[in-house]
Amino acid sequence: MKPFFLNPLATVHQLYQQWERHFPFLKLRIYSPSHQLMDENTSQVSLQTLSSTAEHQTELQVDPNMSVRLFVEAFQNTFGLQAEVLRHSGYSWDETENTDFWTLTEQNQKGKEQSQIYRTKES
Repeated sequence: MKPFFLNPLATVHQLYQQWERHFPFLKLRIYSPSHQLMDENTSQVSLQTLSSTAEHQTELQVDPNMSVRLFVEAFQNTFGLQAEVLRHSGYSWDETENTDFWTLTEQNQKGKEQSQIYRTKES
């Protein structure tokens, strides 16, 4: 998978949609400067608007081979906002803090595998 860019002019909703296209088994959560979760269904606010400083205007290149830890740090440094990555695990979304050294691709693959296990058990 090729790297892609997150644009500060995109709304939170658009960003979540873009993320899901690249990593269908990972969920991205973005928090406002006041630490409130930006809901993917209602947020039409751009990252640029949310960012507390004007200097956070650049795009963020997301390389699927970067670790979750590196992505979260790069997101914070680029947009001035906190992000969290969750991995799909059957019927729930698990935090990746214990495996945040895994790449985004590895996390997504593990989520896919766990989803397939749950579907097999249901059959």
